[in-house]
Amino acid sequence: MPVITIAGNNGITIEKKREMIKKVSEAVSEAYDLPIEAITVLVQGYNFDDIGVAGELLSDKK
Repeated sequence: MPVITIAGNNGITIEKKREMIKKVSEAVSEAYDLPIEAITVLVQGYNFDDIGVAGELLSDKK
């Protein structure tokens, strides 16, 4: 069964996580022609000082 991992910063609300997981699950369910119950979504959150973009920490770009 499909397992989807979404990695990003911790700046997302629980409401937005719920919405994102629902939409992703629906899309993957349709693509694989599987029941939505077969889809697992993992959300990994990182602090801004754990993410580097263009050679700099995101926490330094604020």
